[in-house]
Amino acid sequence: MTRTQRYALSLIAVLAVVAASSQTTRGFSTLGSKWANGSIAMNLQLGGGGTFLDGNTSFDGALTQALNTWNGHIDLAKFAAVPGSTRPKGDGDLINHIFFDSNFYGESFGADTLAITTRWTIGDTQRVEADIVFNNAFQWGSYRGNVRTANGRDLWDIVRVAMHELGHALGLDHPDLNGQSVNALMNSVLGNLDSLTADDIAGARSLYGAGGVTSNITFPPRNEPNDFFQQLIALYRDRLGAGSVATFVDPEGAVVWLSEYARYRVGLCDHSTAQARVFSIIDSGVTIGVCAITPAGPIPFPPRNEGLVFMLALNDKYRDGLRAPATSSPVDNEGAVVWVLEYFRYRLNGCTHGDATTRVFQQILGQGIQPVCRA
Repeated sequence: MTRTQRYALSLIAVLAVVAASSQTTRGFSTLGSKWANGSIAMNLQLGGGGTFLDGNTSFDGALTQALNTWNGHIDLAKFAAVPGSTRPKGDGDLINHIFFDSNFYGESFGADTLAITTRWTIGDTQRVEADIVFNNAFQWGSYRGNVRTANGRDLWDIVRVAMHELGHALGLDHPDLNGQSVNALMNSVLGNLDSLTADDIAGARSLYGAGGVTSNITFPPRNEPNDFFQQLIALYRDRLGAGSVATFVDPEGAVVWLSEYARYRVGLCDHSTAQARVFSIIDSGVTIGVCAITPAGPIPFPPRNEGLVFMLALNDKYRDGLRAPATSSPVDNEGAVVWVLEYFRYRLNGCTHGDATTRVFQQILGQGIQPVCRA
């Protein structure tokens, strides 16, 4: 077993101690090694940290978000978060550790080094260990958008740094240091980019597959659910007398991304996977497959509480990540997710646009849940 490389992520650039990359002409660069198919357990030992600007309540939670983001794009291997791990830390122990420290296994960080990832392999091609050590000399938080400052010092977003380091753990190198000129979080310079790009995703998929299968379910054209939502707004305003509430998600955004969330859920993705894949599409524009073929028969839909969790996270995504302006609507977030998902449930179970709209409105007006149009 050989440790072939360490990566030091600095304020200016990511410094590779040993050059051992395989260039590609596709933009991304790989290191020539990958994990065996299956689960890659990552022992998270960063602890708490309070409630951060993006809503994460611990550093372990922020790292889990970063792990899930990569998982949304790959199929053959997946990270498995082990929050609050108490396993003894060790370099070369075949256990993947992620933690804060003032040094990395007894060696000093460089003055500008934010984090280091180790790479242990067997035969130069089989990855067997990757530890990530964050330098606790820096201020750390969790947020989206441009790099922030606090108390006169840089405040580093651990999610974007972790996604970069996890890319190394998967087997990706720096495209810009290997003759490529692409927009990528895996580039050696860390800055305001806070999400994976199409190039990052393509690199991971080259190693571990495309992260999904082609859906066997066809959703209605977007003009029809958009029309439904406009009618829903009118119903809330004119018949229910609902007052306006603040939201950051415009009606079209609500329809488009609830449609994508529903597509992943009926494609047998769990809530966290579906949300990660939708947010990845928002960030990168790259569409990812669903998790499995939808079985024959009535098409199930997610429970309402999970849909609401997604909608609230989408609202935060628009506010904090996309910097969308606040708007107002008579349809609150809960109403949007409940009734748009009901509309899609009717549509995917044989109802026309008009039938689905009528049946949803009958529910809203107290006439009970209506039957779908096919059993």
